[in-house]
Amino acid sequence: MSGWLVAARDAAAFLTIFPLPCPLRAEKSAGQMVRALAWFPLVGALIGAAAGGLAWCAWQVWSQATGAWVGVAALAVLTGALHLDGFADTLDGLGAWKSREETLRIMQDSRIGVMGAVGLVLLLGLMGSLLREFAPEFWVRTLAAVCAMSRLAMVLSAQAFPYAPKKEGLGRLVTDRREPAAVVIAAVTALGLAAVALGPRRAGILLAATLAAVWVINTLVVRRLGGITGDTLGAVNELATVTLLMVLAISG
Repeated sequence: MSGWLVAARDAAAFLTIFPLPCPLRAEKSAGQMVRALAWFPLVGALIGAAAGGLAWCAWQVWSQATGAWVGVAALAVLTGALHLDGFADTLDGLGAWKSREETLRIMQDSRIGVMGAVGLVLLLGLMGSLLREFAPEFWVRTLAAVCAMSRLAMVLSAQAFPYAPKKEGLGRLVTDRREPAAVVIAAVTALGLAAVALGPRRAGILLAATLAAVWVINTLVVRRLGGITGDTLGAVNELATVTLLMVLAISG
């Protein structure tokens, strides 16, 4: 397999629960990890489309509300709740309002605190409510576009912002090494998929909202921690997903 095809496989293995071979986890190769970023939006779109399809099937059997919740559950299950875990850890750390060192220590704790638990309930509830704003016939296309863009948000965050000082982790592999080609491929892929799914106008709106979310979230994180972490990248994905759904719901 060529290097970029291997990177696509690695991206799928890293972002989903499917048991694909993933040298990233074992070898932690910076080169492999950064190249895999190029395919994050494509994998995200497939995750979103699958979740939307399952939601649509549930709607056919039960109700729109049930279908929406099945879609939200599918997003969590298909990713192994990877990004939700990062979101909860980030809330626990930042919500404690401690020193940078203590905040990072709290974020490393595998236990979920009150802030993380409440945040997860509110996030998932809002996501389920937002999904009901769209006709079930559009769930596949909507989630495919949104999940492609939310993964682009992770790519841009990792490549545009520094990693937290003196903090080690898998996330450092995608911040300490810059790969412009991977960023370009990810951006073009995300924008193209969104345009195919929802049309050029909405794709442009999603891209603008993604850039805004990336800047706002990471600026706040860097001010508190001095840089981003793997957990905050997960938080970026989840917050971007909700933000983009909110923007789409009012964009007409």
